[in-house]
Amino acid sequence: MSDLPSHPDTEQQGEPAIGGGSRRGRLVAAAAVAVVVLVVVLHLTGVISMGGH
Repeated sequence: MSDLPSHPDTEQQGEPAIGGGSRRGRLVAAAAVAVVVLVVVLHLTGVISMGGH
């Protein structure tokens, strides 16, 4: 069995190891998290309830 080929380092000089993403994408993700947290807080405080008519 032959040896697996070696891969060069994927981290470029001057770039972060994890991609930063766009500002719009981060804003959408933050807004989604904020909505989920708001719904959870309102549910726990009794302002909204699941299935309560």
